[in-house]
Amino acid sequence: MNAPVPTRAARLAAIGAEVRIEPYAAGQGLPLFITPLAPELRDDLDAAAGWVRERQAAFDELLCEAGAVVLRGFAFRDTAGFSRAVEHYPEPAFGYLGGATPRAHIAGRAFEATRVPPEAKLPFHQEMAYLPTYPSKLAFFCNHAPATGGETLIGDVRRFEAALPRRFRDEIRARGVRYLRNFRDPAWSTGDAAADAVHRPWPEAFSTEDPSAAEASCRSMGLDFRWEANGSLSVIHLAPGFVTHPRTGREIWFNQIPSQAPNVRNLGPERLALYRQVYDATGATRPYTATYGDGAAFDPDDLAAIYPILDEIEVAFPWRNGDLMLLDNFHVFHGRNPFTGHRDVQVALLG
Repeated sequence: MNAPVPTRAARLAAIGAEVRIEPYAAGQGLPLFITPLAPELRDDLDAAAGWVRERQAAFDELLCEAGAVVLRGFAFRDTAGFSRAVEHYPEPAFGYLGGATPRAHIAGRAFEATRVPPEAKLPFHQEMAYLPTYPSKLAFFCNHAPATGGETLIGDVRRFEAALPRRFRDEIRARGVRYLRNFRDPAWSTGDAAADAVHRPWPEAFSTEDPSAAEASCRSMGLDFRWEANGSLSVIHLAPGFVTHPRTGREIWFNQIPSQAPNVRNLGPERLALYRQVYDATGATRPYTATYGDGAAFDPDDLAAIYPILDEIEVAFPWRNGDLMLLDNFHVFHGRNPFTGHRDVQVALLG
């Protein structure tokens, strides 16, 4: 006999009376903001980290419904405090090994959120959906909010999926998604500094300068691979496009088609022209490409239909220093707005 599903009121009550929980009105309830009423949660790191740890199960249940929560005003002041807040969560088996974007480890559980240039908008995606192993949840921490912009964009995958044309959903479910991602030789350059920053070198992506060790990592992770003529390493993964949520048992859209099938909406006209000049004209392999599982390209009209839906569900709440956001990687897309000034937003991958 299945256990009864907790009601929304029960999920909120399980978090505790020491806090106030309010939905973000501009985001149709996404995310929920949780602020402390008890002084020790505002002022004492040990108390705040212990409070979060003791409520892991309650937060997991709440994230299944709400998708994302922001802890605002807690005693998480810096990277060390951020790591303390999430250290009780398990780590994904391979960490960020083989990840797509440049991202340095900072300390403890904290990584850079992204090194994508500040003028670029990072499109919506589900973290590491291009790999066989990925985090079920993410934590973001605002160590320093930028002068303008720089919001970590979020959007409800369930709303997106419901609005997609059914025929396209069925095609993805039936045919799956093939990801081909390329990591350049450090000695090879596109000739453009911004493009080089996005096209990761394989020693950085696999934390080794030994080709045999990189190959071994690919095998351990379940990735096909090949070395290209220019010394770059390409990895290939066939993914289903939909997965079963580990807690709810519901099948849900889970892929990186919006961000890794290159087109004018996710690259922009200037960068798309650069891609054609640098990669297509020279025969070099692009940093990433997503197709149907059989290798067929997605219909441009199907891709074009994705982005107005993503625009409709986009939520951009302004960061405040010390904010800590937990989100469900299956139920919530994330991205990033362009920004000015110094931005230090960190991320932890949670199993």
